[in-house]
Amino acid sequence: MKVFTNFINRIESIKKDHPKLAFACQVLGYYGLMMILYLYFMLANLSSAPKFVYTQF
Repeated sequence: MKVFTNFINRIESIKKDHPKLAFACQVLGYYGLMMILYLYFMLANLSSAPKFVYTQF
């Protein structure tokens, strides 16, 4: 638990010392999460249509 709290304190000190770097990391993190979601939905086979719909065309 002490390692986790030290990690959080280090992140907070980086935010105070370098606010632009913290903001850039946050933006890149959100971009990475959006790309992961996008790739999941594009590559996953999530079709709920029955198979016969595709065989008719």
